[in-house]
Amino acid sequence: MNMARTLVGKNVNVYLKDGSVILNVRVVTAKSGKGNGGPNISCKAFKQRLLKISLKEIAWTESLNPYFAERA
Repeated sequence: MNMARTLVGKNVNVYLKDGSVILNVRVVTAKSGKGNGGPNISCKAFKQRLLKISLKEIAWTESLNPYFAERA
């Protein structure tokens, strides 16, 4: 849960345990969700709706460099 809280406000790639990848999303919130299926994070892609992902489903995350898009 502490690692999820450090990601709030950052752009990341989220790698899920089933092998799929969610690219370039901004982590909006990290909640413990004791009664609602466990801890989860809320992510938002560019001009998309909010996406909730359970921490149980996440294999790992990769932080993105915020200055990379400005130089490209």
